[in-house]
Amino acid sequence: MAMRHPKSTVLSGALTALIVMTVLSTGLGRIVPNLISRKHTNSAATILYAFFGLRLLYIAWRSDSKLSQKKEMEEVEEKLESGQGKTSFRRFFSRFCTPIFLESFILTFLAEWGDRSQIATIALATHKNALGVAVGATLGHTICTSLAVVGGSMLASKISQGTVATIGGLLFLCFSLSSYFYPPL
Repeated sequence: MAMRHPKSTVLSGALTALIVMTVLSTGLGRIVPNLISRKHTNSAATILYAFFGLRLLYIAWRSDSKLSQKKEMEEVEEKLESGQGKTSFRRFFSRFCTPIFLESFILTFLAEWGDRSQIATIALATHKNALGVAVGATLGHTICTSLAVVGGSMLASKISQGTVATIGGLLFLCFSLSSYFYPPL
């Protein structure tokens, strides 16, 4: 989207969606321990972190960066082309937000729903400081999204998706080890 529309509008829509998602995830992370014991929640978080880490390392091992980039661009193009119709709901909100902002917001929100970052935020908020998790996740999303919008094509030519997946996988494995060896009190 940032290739065809104003970068600031796309960035603000995506960041707004990520902030809303982070607040919802952090809130859910604070509620889950009241429904399930802290021990079980920590165990689930440890297993999820390990799973995500191993899955990302597997993706990095199997990735073909040029093919992956082309496939991802085709998926985004398909989503953009299929969502061009204007509903009354969209017309109402277009007075307050531009269609580009709303499209960026909705695509980002739907793409991130149930994603590793959302589940990781929920898991972290169950046994860590909720405010710290929310601020850290928001800051991380802001940095990553800003880099993606402003320098996505430049960054993609310098860093392969395999490298990003490897780093992410190792980080999730570190989270898993930390959660296992340093459970909440």
